[in-house]
Amino acid sequence: MSDDMAMVVVMVVVGTLFLGLLGLGTLVVRDTVRRRGKWGVNPRPIECPNCGEPAPVVRKPANRRQMLWGGATCAECGQEYDKWGDPVGADAG
Repeated sequence: MSDDMAMVVVMVVVGTLFLGLLGLGTLVVRDTVRRRGKWGVNPRPIECPNCGEPAPVVRKPANRRQMLWGGATCAECGQEYDKWGDPVGADAG
């Protein structure tokens, strides 16, 4: 493989990685601004939507969804909620 061909391959790989990271960054910013969705970051403290109990500062995920996307289960009433404080699962609504 010539040096020119190697450079083209490297540029394609770098460009693909850059576009992928740009897309993920766009998802994070979008969901953070909207304050909903899986990709955003919530810096604000949350509380249970059912009883108002504050979420623990150090959380222990109760399931895979909480491990990947955030959220908690209320220690007082058992309500599961996402990282934005909105109810999820069978108890939602």
